Amino acid sequence: MKTENVSAIIMAGGASERMGTDKTELKLGGKTLVEIQVEKMKKLGITDIMLSGYGKEMDGARSVADVYAGKGPLGGIHACLKAAKNSSCLVVSADNPLVPAEVLSELIEAHTGPATVLSHGEHIEPLIAVYDTSLEARAEELIKNDDFSIRRMSANSEVKKVDYKGDADLLVNCNEPKDFEKAQSLWK
Repeated sequence: MKTENVSAIIMAGGASERMGTDKTELKLGGKTLVEIQVEKMKKLGITDIMLSGYGKEMDGARSVADVYAGKGPLGGIHACLKAAKNSSCLVVSADNPLVPAEVLSELIEAHTGPATVLSHGEHIEPLIAVYDTSLEARAEELIKNDDFSIRRMSANSEVKKVDYKGDADLLVNCNEPKDFEKAQSLWK
């Protein structure tokens, strides 16, 4: 699959309780975590960039409000799958700013539908993945049943795993101050 045929979903919501401040506004190299991810999507050639849970507009990206508020990441993915201009969506989290663009490109190239997720060792990363918009109905069904598991969204479908062989530190998720400090030390 080519990047120009993919929409991007940047997960930028959440309460940031463990961080103690809005983590999307934290800066690395003078740019917010959201700006870093938007720039990465543009470099990949993605033109339909959606910001889930981010109430502000940004050049080259559009904010998409949840259809079902307060339903966590699955609620954001659901709304963006519904609003996407393309049939597949690359999902990344704003608080994973160090994931290399080459890895995201590899995910897109490997995607044949309906779900392609990054894996490393025994772990899978459901918020570093490509999902087909056809999963929107399944996401809505889960939400209506108070089940907010992203993994169950694609449970009955073929899920392709792309094994990440790079530095595991680049997958750091900035949820707590110590995580952000680690990201700062790795930022180049």
